[in-house]
Amino acid sequence: METWAKNLKLHLSDFQIDIFSGPSSYNPFLWKSYDIIIPTNGRLQVLISRLVSWIARKPMIVFGHSGPGADDKWNLWCMPDVFVAFSSPQLLWVNKFKFPWTKIEKIPHAVDTTFFHPPKNKPLNPVVLCVAANEPSKRVNLVVAAVKLLPGVKLRIVGHGQKEEIEFSQLPQTYHQVNVFCFVPQSWEAFGLVFLEAMATNLPIVTTNDLIRKEIVANAGIFVNKPEDARELSQAIKNALSRNWQDVPLKQALKFSWRQTANLYVSLFKSLV
Repeated sequence: METWAKNLKLHLSDFQIDIFSGPSSYNPFLWKSYDIIIPTNGRLQVLISRLVSWIARKPMIVFGHSGPGADDKWNLWCMPDVFVAFSSPQLLWVNKFKFPWTKIEKIPHAVDTTFFHPPKNKPLNPVVLCVAANEPSKRVNLVVAAVKLLPGVKLRIVGHGQKEEIEFSQLPQTYHQVNVFCFVPQSWEAFGLVFLEAMATNLPIVTTNDLIRKEIVANAGIFVNKPEDARELSQAIKNALSRNWQDVPLKQALKFSWRQTANLYVSLFKSLV
């Protein structure tokens, strides 16, 4: 979410976008000079934002970072003026729980393809990368179990709370040092910006076979029906390592460039102010 917010500010330079975090993000007195309110923490922050935005007569937008589930149901029941879904499957889910007067938009995540780009060379010895926080819903343990069944294949796990934590500026170089990206989150994962980052560096993907991941990755990866089955997941990784993907992942990532996505944000914000 932090990456998304910073990119939004960077790529929409025609707008003044200020980001508040910590206790200040719950202070409605800071919001009075703004035209649009966008709470991102969910729950209490969304409720406070809704009440303040009604009093101040300012529109409120909620983005579906939580993904299909209880948190985004709550966000929808707080009646935002606009709810933004990141994918078509999420859009269909949102329509089941929204109030009639909440407008729904689909704006997919985007990736900076100048920052994330293919390397000149790939490592000769096979390396699999998983970028994910150390949280149960990310299911990194499934990737660990699968790679253990592949002799000679190394696994790197990078993310908050993992043994290897790096600065965001180091991520492109990290993607350059591996051959395959594997991440098998729960089906309610809203999107997975890391998929776009990996594909922008021309990495093939191994991930869960669900509708959201299939829309993001398309033909740039291999989908696994039961990632809990270490043998099935390891076979998918093995297939991904052995296939010549050419520039298929990069071409898929280019469909999510900030140039076209920024225009959707501009249209949305202008329609509200």
